[in-house]
Amino acid sequence: MIYFPDRKVDLETVKRQFNRFMVKDSVKSVKGTEFPTYFDQSTSQAEFDEAMKTFYKYRGDLLTGGICVKEYLDLKRYDGMTNEFRVFYANRKIISVSKNSKQPESVNKLPMELAEKYLGLNSPYYTIDYAELADGSWKIIEAGDGSVSGLSSGQDAIEYYQAIYHAFVELTD
Repeated sequence: MIYFPDRKVDLETVKRQFNRFMVKDSVKSVKGTEFPTYFDQSTSQAEFDEAMKTFYKYRGDLLTGGICVKEYLDLKRYDGMTNEFRVFYANRKIISVSKNSKQPESVNKLPMELAEKYLGLNSPYYTIDYAELADGSWKIIEAGDGSVSGLSSGQDAIEYYQAIYHAFVELTD
């Protein structure tokens, strides 16, 4: 990932690192809009700057921090939906694993040994989003502070909040 804190993206810098790339702010992207899913080596700085007007239109007052540019990956799709999972970690425990893109039940499940590998990060509360790549392998596509990561659509909120409570109540016992 390349971060541009001043929101001025130098496309030549990006192109030296990524053949295809996507854009988001420090927290969110603008999926499901006319904003391009990704850009590539053929994109000019002028074309990119023009497209960013659409990005700013959608993020508006919600724009958080600078601009993040990440490599665009070919993700596995089932019925048109990518196979992504969000894992919440609290107090060095996995408290929630949920589908993160409305994919069907028949998808390959996140390998738990991969999720367990990241139990010990130096944070009391964080999320990691994992995705299945088109070739069937798995990759971390995002990690962040748990306080800015939303619950997945369809995730049981009561179960989630009970799990986070129990993860931290042990600290006070």
